[in-house]
Amino acid sequence: MTSIKFLKEQSPEVSILKKIQYPKNYIFAVYLHDQTGAKLALLSNKRDKPLSVLPLKKGANFDQKFGYFAIGAPSKYPKNFKIHDFHIFGSINCPSSYSKIAAIEWNLRQFFPKRILNEAKKIFDNYKISKNEHQIAKPFITVDPDDAKDLDDAIYIETDNSKNNPGGIVLFVGIADVSFFVKPNSIIDREALKRGNSTYFPDKVIPMLPEDLSNNLCSLKENSPKKAVVVKMRLDHRGYKIKHEFIRGIITVEKNYSYKNFEAFLSDCKTKKKYSVYKKALNILKQSPHLKNRLNLNLAEKKISLSSEGYPTNVFEKNSLRSNELIEMTMILSNLCVSQTLSQSITKYLSRYHEIPDKHALKDLNIFTSLNDLATIRGKQVTSNSFNELLKQCKYPEKKELLSNFILRILPKAKYSDVEVGHFGLNLPLYCHFTSPIRRYADLTVHRSLAFALKWEMDDFNFMEDHKAICKIINESEKKSVGAERESLDRYSALFMSKHIDDYFDGIVSGSSRSCIFIKLKKFPIEGVLLKKYLDSKNEKKRSSFKYGKSKARDMGLSTGDEVRVKLVSVLPYNGSITFSL
Repeated sequence: MTSIKFLKEQSPEVSILKKIQYPKNYIFAVYLHDQTGAKLALLSNKRDKPLSVLPLKKGANFDQKFGYFAIGAPSKYPKNFKIHDFHIFGSINCPSSYSKIAAIEWNLRQFFPKRILNEAKKIFDNYKISKNEHQIAKPFITVDPDDAKDLDDAIYIETDNSKNNPGGIVLFVGIADVSFFVKPNSIIDREALKRGNSTYFPDKVIPMLPEDLSNNLCSLKENSPKKAVVVKMRLDHRGYKIKHEFIRGIITVEKNYSYKNFEAFLSDCKTKKKYSVYKKALNILKQSPHLKNRLNLNLAEKKISLSSEGYPTNVFEKNSLRSNELIEMTMILSNLCVSQTLSQSITKYLSRYHEIPDKHALKDLNIFTSLNDLATIRGKQVTSNSFNELLKQCKYPEKKELLSNFILRILPKAKYSDVEVGHFGLNLPLYCHFTSPIRRYADLTVHRSLAFALKWEMDDFNFMEDHKAICKIINESEKKSVGAERESLDRYSALFMSKHIDDYFDGIVSGSSRSCIFIKLKKFPIEGVLLKKYLDSKNEKKRSSFKYGKSKARDMGLSTGDEVRVKLVSVLPYNGSITFSL
């Protein structure tokens, strides 16, 4: 039998440094021991029932601990498995364990080897700004989430005073110049590629780069001169981009704002004179032909508040503000400028592509909308705006949310490619990622490509790097990060709901499967399941092969979008499962 290899790092915790093929008799589980006996509750699947196991030896107290367990053949009767090897990672009674569980399960690289930390510190300690470096003397600002530490983008907007552009603006977007510090094929670069991107959990961040770089040297903190690549854009009063150029130099951020704080300056009554042009810019960008036809599902972001001890105190939806929209649009325009420049050169670069949904996805969508008494998509030419128009016709907020989530599920996932491909969701023929080089490896490579194309650096790495292989790695990394973040949120949500056992909630039917109906609560952005065993016996026997959700729900006396009153009957925080009854 192949053994499992675990590598200890500069931490008392244990982390898996690379993807390992585990033998079939090893499972990732929680060890539970109560009056009913010893069990292993699987973490990889919410629906799997716990395995009954023989108790561990006396003195081996692993109750409520999670890890990898090796099990032998089950006894004939009763059917109990014997644990003959185990690797314990932590206790599920500690809230921070839930992020750790997700990180281990998805094989994320949680810790940096000491030599990489030392190299990052060396870069940080040795860098001094040269007097000869170009100073871009503009009062930049950053606008980010409250808890952000890796600040990689800043903006400055001013009125265009040129006579040939009345009512226009000049937009400056400064991006941390990470490629200046992280050179191709360096040990930090190789580690960053393996990680692919930063991963964000409710309680911590697993960064792509060591903190000496991500949170300090490269981060655009206020009143601190930083290396940056600036995209300068001239826009007319309709939001059309007249021209753009790139500047490499030093910027100094005047102020770090949160989205909430900067929102006040975009309101009618609180706008400072110095920020009035930002409000003007927002209105111009909204009508920009480069931006106005992008897919807009308007889905709120799920957030979790934690106490000082790390326990969830609230689960809520954070709606997008106008400040979010301003930053989003400026970043999209910046990425567009970079892709346009690189497409006109011989320089290789990584593009961000998003495919058109296939006919089967559109068929599923039209069946879903017709079952829910909503409009359908007609015509052969489907664009991102087709979905926007569909959402506009939906007058009921709760059904609009269901429709938005359904559209999100049927759309292909955006990926990275080594060839130039369009982006369906943004309705753009060319697109790449450039604005987040601290937390995305794709952006770091695009910075290098731009530096090569503009002859800022003459290294020939661009023609040596295997962009196809890089795409494969970072596409997989992105998939793992998204999965780990989602499961961590589910576990924290379940932990939050554990104090509400036997409480009643108003909810809405969001979908169904063969064995259950999915219920989304109105009070919290939390989804759980209503099992068939909790329904009337007469409905329990009914079956349907229909896969779009509403028929199954109807068979059980409910339909997608129906409002229901449910009781919380069971919560398992370690795997994120939440169960309701009527």
